[in-house]
Amino acid sequence: MKPLITLALTALVGVILSIGVTSSAFAQKSLKDQLVGTWIPLSVENVSKDGSRRQEFGPNPSGIYIFQPDGHYVVMLIRPGAPKYASNDRLMGTAEENTAAAQAVLAFFGTYSVNEAEHFIALHVDGSSYPNINGADRKFAITKLTEDELDYSILTPTAGAAAYVALKRVK
Repeated sequence: MKPLITLALTALVGVILSIGVTSSAFAQKSLKDQLVGTWIPLSVENVSKDGSRRQEFGPNPSGIYIFQPDGHYVVMLIRPGAPKYASNDRLMGTAEENTAAAQAVLAFFGTYSVNEAEHFIALHVDGSSYPNINGADRKFAITKLTEDELDYSILTPTAGAAAYVALKRVK
């Protein structure tokens, strides 16, 4: 019985050490290298100056964030459950359908850089479904970054509300 216990303990110690080595190797990468990959949103919450909270993409937002090694990114956020167009033609929606669709999605893309010292991501928006941020430079403060999780807050909000986002790595 003792050899079996010894073997199990040795395997367990090996797993624990390999997790530590993996985490340590991840932490030794540059912030930009840690960020590169594909992420999905877990939560997106806006907090107004009066303290009120709003989840404009719902409690279970859908979407994707992709940060490429060459400095390009794309973000798409969608509120699940937006009503479908009765005409089944996105160009023939009613005013109400168009409003609901526009409020259920935020997509933008461009280039990014990472400030290692101050721990933030600087995004330049080349294009967006919200035209007011086209050409804008936005700063996201990284509040947590592990191999599997990325949390950030927006340092340059456009609507006067702070935004807090939690992401999970998928690749």
